[in-house]
Amino acid sequence: MLGAATLGVVLHEKGDRDIGAVQPPAQGQIVLVVGPEGGIDDNELAAFTAAGAVAVRMGPTVLRTSTAGAVAAGVLLSGTERWSSVSR
Repeated sequence: MLGAATLGVVLHEKGDRDIGAVQPPAQGQIVLVVGPEGGIDDNELAAFTAAGAVAVRMGPTVLRTSTAGAVAAGVLLSGTERWSSVSR
């Protein structure tokens, strides 16, 4: 599923870019990977990026799993027309 997505994003403190710098696609599927409370280990991160995901960070602090997914989805989807009834 990750490899077939138009955009795959994995949240990780070692991400090489900020989530706000990711340009979400106007169309297609976005897959967001959020790790467990203990975090995603280096082997898992390597597997996700090998499948086409980009590793991103959300700032200097790490959010809890219960919050991180909702925040990340909001950031990504706010950059698209998916939540807008008016074309940009």
